[in-house]
Amino acid sequence: MSASPARPPAGDAPTSRAASLAEWLRGRDDRDLLRLLRLRPDLSLPAPADLAALAGRMGVRTSTQRAVDALNAHALRALELLVLAADDTETVGSPPLDALDELLDRGLVWGDAGSVHLVPTVRESIGPHPAGLGRPAAILFPLVADIQLVPVLRHLGLPPSAQPRAGVSVAEVLAQPDRVRALIDESDEAEREVLARLAAGPPVGTVRSTRLAAAEAEQSAPHRLMNRGLLAPIDIQRVELPREVGLALRDEVEPVSAEPPELELNRREPGELDRLGATAVLEFLRLVDTLAETWTAQPPSLLRSGGVGVRDLRRTARDLAVDEQAAALVAEVGYAAGLLNSSNGPEPVFLPTPEYDAWRARDPAARWVRLASAWLAMTRQPSLVNQRGERDRMITALGPDAERGTMPALRRQVLDLLLDLPPGAAPATRDNVLAMFSWHQPRRASGQRPLAEAILAEADLLGITAAGGLTGYSRTLLAGSPSTADSRQFSAAAEHALANALPEPVDHFLVQPDLTAVVPGQPDPSLAGELALVADLESTGGAHVYRFTEASVRRALDAGRSGEQLAAFIETRSRTPVPQALRYLVDDAARRHGVLRAGAAASYLRCDDVALLARVVADRHNDALQLRLLAPTVVVSEAPPNRVLEVLRAAGYSPAAEAAGGALITLGSDAARAPARPPGRTVATRAAANSDAQLTELVRRMRAGDQLADVTRQVPAIAAQIPGVTSATTMELLRRAVREDRLVWLGIAEADGSATAHEMFPISLAAGLVRGYERGGDQLVAFPVHRITAVRLVDADEE
Repeated sequence: MSASPARPPAGDAPTSRAASLAEWLRGRDDRDLLRLLRLRPDLSLPAPADLAALAGRMGVRTSTQRAVDALNAHALRALELLVLAADDTETVGSPPLDALDELLDRGLVWGDAGSVHLVPTVRESIGPHPAGLGRPAAILFPLVADIQLVPVLRHLGLPPSAQPRAGVSVAEVLAQPDRVRALIDESDEAEREVLARLAAGPPVGTVRSTRLAAAEAEQSAPHRLMNRGLLAPIDIQRVELPREVGLALRDEVEPVSAEPPELELNRREPGELDRLGATAVLEFLRLVDTLAETWTAQPPSLLRSGGVGVRDLRRTARDLAVDEQAAALVAEVGYAAGLLNSSNGPEPVFLPTPEYDAWRARDPAARWVRLASAWLAMTRQPSLVNQRGERDRMITALGPDAERGTMPALRRQVLDLLLDLPPGAAPATRDNVLAMFSWHQPRRASGQRPLAEAILAEADLLGITAAGGLTGYSRTLLAGSPSTADSRQFSAAAEHALANALPEPVDHFLVQPDLTAVVPGQPDPSLAGELALVADLESTGGAHVYRFTEASVRRALDAGRSGEQLAAFIETRSRTPVPQALRYLVDDAARRHGVLRAGAAASYLRCDDVALLARVVADRHNDALQLRLLAPTVVVSEAPPNRVLEVLRAAGYSPAAEAAGGALITLGSDAARAPARPPGRTVATRAAANSDAQLTELVRRMRAGDQLADVTRQVPAIAAQIPGVTSATTMELLRRAVREDRLVWLGIAEADGSATAHEMFPISLAAGLVRGYERGGDQLVAFPVHRITAVRLVDADEE
């Protein structure tokens, strides 16, 4: 197969055509080789010794597959056309020159100004159906059983024969375009619909059974097409459209446009996107805080198979007031950021780590940057949670089955499409972005469209995008990556940009007559902490709404606040008059709080209200405490004070803890925490030689390795002229060089396994060493004789 490339090979290559891929690489100039290594970084790991090794690595199946998968739709169709042309398929069209240029740069094809050749593994990487066309009839029909070819031979007017001759005869008929068109013209509407669907690709379809029906009237459209040779059965339930039929239906395989599909954009001011995104940022930070508090109070158990159970995830979603997919995202991002971990012990549970406490003390912008960076780099995909994975097993949040090593690269590929848009621009719909993704990555997009759609949804929830477009602070964050040395600078710049976009936190609220408090904005940390203690959060958004209830006030009293402190907090922070009903609520809860008091006996209860204490002892809800009445006003229990307080509060009473002297105290303890964990595993590209200086040095070394290989190849040819070359002959050549003061070329095997070449004037040969002066040097050198792999005398004209 030949084609004219977009440009002739550069460099000082001879005008004759290259006979091999390695020879073609030698004819490329350094800029072409640098471009190849940038486009295919896996070729430089580990560094090839010479261009022949590079050529061999270019033909490795996995490397070629990566390069093919990275092609856009325009270049991929050009490569498919070349594959079809290599199969002598007619009417496939010519590949565009600009796409051919791309294929040459990526090393998927090679050649000179007169012909282009495929790298051997390209055909395998493309697959059996290039451009959505099936395999040729000459491949398909010789594999069909004799009995199934009987009606085909009869319809085509061919004499009966056994395989493989029968299949060859059918293929010869289908090789005639006029006969194929005539067979297609015989098709009815149902048959044409089947042909059109398979011609559009993929060319393989499924039927209930490819076996012949008992009666012709019972045959379906695919069976009638099989009887005429327009479809070939490939197994018991699948049929394939022969390539000749597909080309007849298409007329020609057209190239794909060199330009990606145009996006319908909604344009806004960049500042507006930042403000919309800031609202999502604050909401996501609140969700992480709420999840940490919820899991501190009721930690979910770690399943034996790993992860959080379905029931615990459902409870977490209910506590966060989001769906289970969003709850899984919050948990996965918190885990990837090192804020959550499983505890040690016989019954491990998931808890916040000490890192969470340090993270919570930071400002919102820094907290978000850590979460967003963890999401970009984590190798897990939350959208898979609650789906069936391998062996039909449920994928759980934080479980091992949600691991996907390609996710960091896929996230960057999807977000880079948005990054290329001007600031403030957003696609009108997600379908537009997915169509663009399909053009840029057609091979990967076919199976990754659901993941790409999930990435866009997660980016919206995280605040990386707003109204479908990238925010300004997200653009700054995406400018860096974990593999760049200045990623911290981009993170710091993103923090600064987000801090400017976030609204100023407020330190007050507005109390309403219905016992709600409205915070007109984002509450500052001190206000948010106190309000979360004394009231229940009802809604968030541009404003936060909290509701005061008897249970919430009692929660604040249990935490050690007094009634006077709560009243002072509400009075000080409220910009509206405090309703009388709220005052009564706080005063009444404070008055009743602590009427029952627990202490250590193991623990005790004392109460001046004899009737109330008798009711507590008689209450069946308190049987687990094993209360025992010591006196009309004193009860003791075997349970610790914390447990006594917990059970009595659950039963609706308002006990308080007291010290030995009778003073009210708070029997609190530090929140349970899981051990700290290292940052989540990231899939950063291996330390490839990606800088211009490193790649230039690599090209120089490969060129030098080629020169050394050329010299080494000459040695066997010279040695072959001397029959019976042995170590004794090598020693004789060295002694002759010493006697005649001749320049000698030596091939040396170094200690690290590498091969080097040296030219020297030997002056002595003794004690297993050859000593002398290297050509052009004045320093005495010595080489062990046992490391000499080749030797020859340099001719006078070479000197």
